[in-house]
Amino acid sequence: MTTILISIVFFSIIIMVHELGHFLVARFAGIYTEEFSIGMGPRILKVQGKETVYSLRALPIGGYVKFLGEDEESSDPRAFGNAKLWKRMLVLIAGSGMNLLLAVLLLSILLMCFGTYVPAPVVDKTISGSPAEMAGIQPGDRIIRVAGTDIVNNQDGKAIAQIQSLLKENGGKTINIVVRRDSKEFSYSIDPYYNEEYKTYMIGIEFGFELQRLSFFKAIKSSFIMTGELIVFMVKTLGNLIFKGRGFQDITGPVGIVREIGRAASSGIQDLIWLGIVITINLGVINLIPFPALDGGRLSLLIVEAFRGRPLDQKKEGYIHVIGFILLMLLMAWVTFQDIGKLF
Repeated sequence: MTTILISIVFFSIIIMVHELGHFLVARFAGIYTEEFSIGMGPRILKVQGKETVYSLRALPIGGYVKFLGEDEESSDPRAFGNAKLWKRMLVLIAGSGMNLLLAVLLLSILLMCFGTYVPAPVVDKTISGSPAEMAGIQPGDRIIRVAGTDIVNNQDGKAIAQIQSLLKENGGKTINIVVRRDSKEFSYSIDPYYNEEYKTYMIGIEFGFELQRLSFFKAIKSSFIMTGELIVFMVKTLGNLIFKGRGFQDITGPVGIVREIGRAASSGIQDLIWLGIVITINLGVINLIPFPALDGGRLSLLIVEAFRGRPLDQKKEGYIHVIGFILLMLLMAWVTFQDIGKLF
């Protein structure tokens, strides 16, 4: 029961953020919003705003923002279909954009509160027969001084780059390296060797990692980079799925996601946030696929409209989205059936 409640809250937040993106940009663009709904199916709660009806529906499997004149003709100048093309495009993109911004926010929270692992000037292991091993350097030693130069604070992993630079500047001559081991300092004289593959001088150690919490601005910067990397990975995965059929058996639907949410919740808040990041980026990317009934499908029709110089017939466009919605529901039913099968 707890897992189901967590899942409902989990999905509701991610969907609300997505729909909020559509809603806010539509308000900015002057488009009339008739309803902002979280969930699907029968309405169980309704609040009438100045213009918009805010509703909560019984089935926590989605949500939507209903615009005046979105699927039918309207003479109202604030209708969706009467807005400028670029405004309609922005409204459609905004939902996925908000999901990606949510991912950045969640990643920033993780990096500031829980930290991330960065390369550290701590010896993970020494290469057999290397100068470092022969000199007596041991795993767990922390390098604090090289050639008389103190190693900088390891914020952002800068210490490793400094050590490598000092070895390179030394040019292969005997070098003094000081390490800290069990609160004691040990000094070693080591003869570096030249590595042809990496074109630099080495002493034969592999560095380990340490957990660091990032500052606000560094966390934001890293979060944007990591979100971009996750988007690229998911786009490649989708490409392999659509064009090569790879990973089709690994698709997870609502039942499977609820199961994963339960596992993540039992593992701790950190795993739950990570799962939220993955799901919100997935939602953002998948919604931009040029498939009918998805934001990407509607966006594709607007691009066609831009080239044609006039919109498609709204009845025909409506039929296209209805067919797309039916196909999506069939896919959802199949995936749910597969998820249930995995439980037994």
